[in-house]
Amino acid sequence: MSEYTTISLRKEFVADVEEYIEDEPFGSVKEFVKHVVVQEMESDDEISEAEARRIGKRLQDLGYVD
Repeated sequence: MSEYTTISLRKEFVADVEEYIEDEPFGSVKEFVKHVVVQEMESDDEISEAEARRIGKRLQDLGYVD
């Protein structure tokens, strides 16, 4: 039996994702997020620590990350 956990996302972010995937073949935000995470994990592309910090700061500035 699989165990699950919960990840909290800001409602505004979820609304943005729902709008983004409106015409895409994903049944839910959960399916889309899972797809993106798996795709990223399988990617050979790497980002630098500095780029990761810039991305994190940008997400924080946009209110998606506390």
